[in-house]
Amino acid sequence: MKRKIVVTIATFLLIILPFLLAMSIGKYSPYALSSNFQKYVVISAILPIAIAFMVLALRKYLFGSSEKISLAAVFLFFLLYPLVGIFGLASAPDISLKMLEHPEREHLRYSFLFIALLFFSIAVSMLFRSGLGKVNKMARWIIVLIFIISVGEFIWEFNHHYLFPEALQAWIKQGKNIVDFDKSYDNNSVLNIGVIGRYFQFVLVIWLTVALYRWKQIKIWCLIVNMLLSLLGIISATTVYITKFPFPKELEFLMLFFIPGIPFFLLYWLGVALLTKFKANNIKI
Repeated sequence: MKRKIVVTIATFLLIILPFLLAMSIGKYSPYALSSNFQKYVVISAILPIAIAFMVLALRKYLFGSSEKISLAAVFLFFLLYPLVGIFGLASAPDISLKMLEHPEREHLRYSFLFIALLFFSIAVSMLFRSGLGKVNKMARWIIVLIFIISVGEFIWEFNHHYLFPEALQAWIKQGKNIVDFDKSYDNNSVLNIGVIGRYFQFVLVIWLTVALYRWKQIKIWCLIVNMLLSLLGIISATTVYITKFPFPKELEFLMLFFIPGIPFFLLYWLGVALLTKFKANNIKI
């Protein structure tokens, strides 16, 4: 009974760990006037990575599991690093003219997202090469297509927003009205691409979660959380397609589920679930 309580508490702490660490380093955010950009980069890397290694080292004592952990689970769990870096910025992207004074802040945000995408791509590739890829040929090609589109849209989207400051600077040099820039750069076509991307990305998260649950690699809490939040993400993307921005006031909460960091949160929780629940079966991941 005591072991179960310890495991439950430890699992819960890992679930909320990105929020705890992000809040703890928020005061060092480069958006704070008194903060230092280089200091934030160092702190946002050392703190989550050190804690992640500590959790892995103590895994046997925390969760009573002596089984060898898969690299796929490790890469998913190490999404902790870019997630803490992104949300520790404690500020939405700055799309005003002041952005040009500190373009490195927006570059850093999307650099973290590129790191998250790298970890995600490696982990999913490993999982797919394992027993999770043992599906019929048609289903296999569908899953591969969903994965390729998901990654491709993320690459395009992150690159598009990474270059926002440079595009704004070029717009100003051309003598165009700055008020019109955002609508031109993030036009309906850009939004629609993001909508399509979210559909594929959340469907991929659902497939991974369901597959791992069916193979008894994760507990039901992860299935429920990831399914619910993925469905909210799909609803959010649909709302973006129908209403564009801004959302109707009663639906503003859905905007949270459209930001690109949310699918990575769900994948991090998948990593936590894999770390804290292993069962012997006929799949090796």
